[in-house]
Amino acid sequence: MKLNKYFLLLLTFFAGVPGFLYPAPAPILFDYSYEHDRWVTLPRDIQLDFAAYTVSFDSEDDNDGDGRGDIWGIPEWVSFEIKRLTVDHPLSSRPRWMTDNNLYAMGLAPNDESYRVPGTTAMREVKTDYRFVRGHLCPKDTAERISRDAAYNTHILVNVVPQLQWQNNGIWKVIEQLSTEWADRYNRVWVITGPVFFNANPALWLGQDDEMKVAVPDALFKIIVREDPKEIVKTITFLIPNIVPKTKDNPELFITTIDRIEELTSLDFLTILGDKQEKIENLKGFLSEWEKL
Repeated sequence: MKLNKYFLLLLTFFAGVPGFLYPAPAPILFDYSYEHDRWVTLPRDIQLDFAAYTVSFDSEDDNDGDGRGDIWGIPEWVSFEIKRLTVDHPLSSRPRWMTDNNLYAMGLAPNDESYRVPGTTAMREVKTDYRFVRGHLCPKDTAERISRDAAYNTHILVNVVPQLQWQNNGIWKVIEQLSTEWADRYNRVWVITGPVFFNANPALWLGQDDEMKVAVPDALFKIIVREDPKEIVKTITFLIPNIVPKTKDNPELFITTIDRIEELTSLDFLTILGDKQEKIENLKGFLSEWEKL
């Protein structure tokens, strides 16, 4: 029994060591012309900066207002800038999933075991579209515009939330593609994205008895921001449900407002503008471009 116990302790320790059970992140080489958190999303919890995105990861704070700390194992928001693609290039292959070693050792971030759910994956009766997968907040293919190392480092669990496969490979991908199309059209855009819990209390969790539990969002939001030549800020905002059966993949059905996302998440967006300037936001102006596409 003692040998088994010590062996498990060693496995737990080395699971967080680069190159043992999980691969290490690639070197983070910043291109300082990128302003991933250009519009300053608040509040920030545990801030992590990567070449392709900035993340605020959930700490052991009080998420549900009951006076006790909560650990949800997911990011609160991710923000990134997309620039126009100037040089076409092939996409690299997908790497294995990684965790953040420090946050994992602190019990704040999961490793990939929490997402595997091997029993469910093996059941042919469970339709693929209705399984929860690792949903990128900053997509790998978008980060590839910066570098292969930047793309590699999107496959770290601080950049994902549990997401239904139909959403991840359907409407979510459509909006990701629209975001890059807008970046190519307008030179650059910004994306702010993250989870939504309708009652500030997760209804579902991933992870089995011996694994860290990961909160499953009720929905995901995505805010896309651009500046026109007159420095007028224009945005379009989506709220996509994450715990309902598969539905139509027309993004227009899920358009909402920044105010609604702030109400649901207690986050504050576009804080660099101030309250008065934030009213410049012109949803219809961005929608006219949406219709052209």
